[in-house]
Amino acid sequence: MSVTLNEQGQNISAAVEVLLETYKNLEIFFSELDRVGEEEGFVTLTPRFMRWKSDTDYTGWLIQDFLKLYQLEADPVSETFPDLRIGNLFGVEVRLNEKYPVLSLIRYDVDYSHWTRMPAVSDHWVFYGPFKYENFFDINKVGNRWTSTTREKGIKRHWGIKRAIAVDLQLVDVKSVQDIRLQVLEKLKELTFD
Repeated sequence: MSVTLNEQGQNISAAVEVLLETYKNLEIFFSELDRVGEEEGFVTLTPRFMRWKSDTDYTGWLIQDFLKLYQLEADPVSETFPDLRIGNLFGVEVRLNEKYPVLSLIRYDVDYSHWTRMPAVSDHWVFYGPFKYENFFDINKVGNRWTSTTREKGIKRHWGIKRAIAVDLQLVDVKSVQDIRLQVLEKLKELTFD
């Protein structure tokens, strides 16, 4: 049985409604993450989430990947950039374009001498790259845990990221402030380089 034009239109409208509700929930999540993160000793490096958008590529019309960067408040402040701390970077990434929405918790080991400015919203690709760009990184995934070591040619291009580790969770499992505290922020602190 074929779908009528009216049903097709309703399907599109319903899909947009679901997407808008998802975006609304992500806004709440990131706001709570910032608030609870501050209580747990994190400072946000990127007040707004980073994302990839494109006017020329239709896959960039829809935001599918969101990334926020954090540092530990206890780390020493950079002499070059007063909003930067000299210590590991932490990332919280939401990927909606997987088979099931994923929340990645990431720790980056960075040489900040490669930084010429603070990250902008459009610098998403720099911090997205360690687990995607095999021509610049040696990437290994076992289960839900990722490791990435930057190849020499990728260090400057990716702002001095030397290595990164990540663990993937299911986004829908994080439903409360307590989940943000225990499943996100505590797990970020527990990520260590071997």
